[in-house]
Amino acid sequence: MSTAFDIQDAQAAFARGNLHKTDLVCRALLARPDRQADHAAARDLLTRLREHLGLDRPHSSRPDAHRYLLIKAWGFGMWSDLDHVLGALLVAELTGRIPLVHWGRNSLFRNPDTDNAFALYFQPVSPAQWAHVCQPGLACYPPKWHAGNLHLDDVVKWEGDGSRVTGLYLLNRPEPVVVSDFHIKLIDLLPWIPEGHPLHGLGLHAVYRQLCRRHLRLQPALRAEINALWQTHFAQDHWLAVHVRGTDKVHEFASLEALNAQYHGSIQRILDVNPSLRLFLLTDSAPVEADFRQRWGERVFCLPCVRGSGQEGVHLSGHPGEAIGRQVLTDAWLAARCDYFLGNGASNVSTGIRHLKDWPAGTYFLMGADFLASTDLSLHQW
Repeated sequence: MSTAFDIQDAQAAFARGNLHKTDLVCRALLARPDRQADHAAARDLLTRLREHLGLDRPHSSRPDAHRYLLIKAWGFGMWSDLDHVLGALLVAELTGRIPLVHWGRNSLFRNPDTDNAFALYFQPVSPAQWAHVCQPGLACYPPKWHAGNLHLDDVVKWEGDGSRVTGLYLLNRPEPVVVSDFHIKLIDLLPWIPEGHPLHGLGLHAVYRQLCRRHLRLQPALRAEINALWQTHFAQDHWLAVHVRGTDKVHEFASLEALNAQYHGSIQRILDVNPSLRLFLLTDSAPVEADFRQRWGERVFCLPCVRGSGQEGVHLSGHPGEAIGRQVLTDAWLAARCDYFLGNGASNVSTGIRHLKDWPAGTYFLMGADFLASTDLSLHQW
């Protein structure tokens, strides 16, 4: 996290209850040798933060049959939603809560009559049922939630009491039900994994991989469909999967065009060492597909799917939500079965595919830095 903040910013954030910003700014200051003057105050503030959260008191991470974590949809792209789920699942593991994932009406990947879009693609992450969390009178945190409105989405999400509640706020709550509806970035929780926990001391990608292995289990029908596609189109060759973003990504990543122009050189260097590889192209952009076919010819294979030609995201263009969701996940799970992968470090899809298998060294590559590996204050400026 590049920042011009100082210890006064962290202290002011703590005073107004912005605990996430307090944590990130203090840790950023402690990581900078040139800010030695702030280190003692930053360590003191982190101790006060820990006391404020109640983490100085003993608590158990063993699953409790009467304590739940309801994980709602973040409400953006498929892999952004999944990244939020994985962050919340880490909270569940750290706090001994039974997780229940429910992607409601704010999910972009549901059909109009779908109650829980997550269940279209994935098996449940626990035995918890909706009836367990919405019992009348059961206390919830944040207190904006209660049994009568848990079925709603985007409730006071960005402004007001109970808004922008990240995983940090959920680490030691006494309420039977806590609700996560605001994005939890996994790297922000790593310093809070206590000694003695099985995930303590592991690197970011190792934690991601364990969470994916334990919790992201495709529905059998979708898994069978992906297996059939692999046998039909992939099994006889060796593959370099290439993920290239287009369409709306340019709005959040201004240098997208320049980065995309570098792909062909990187691909050629991989092919120089492995000339027999075919290219499995994952892209949301029709112009990118056309460019790849012109450059690499019959070496390129794409699955037929909806692609855009402008700067509007495919998932925002009115196409059936489930169909788009299945396309994204099918591409990703097939890419994870390929021999090599090359993607965009600023993309949730590319960085998420890293965690779907144990990639041997020298087989997974990103254009640009992996944005999951850095903290980001942009959602916590209030």
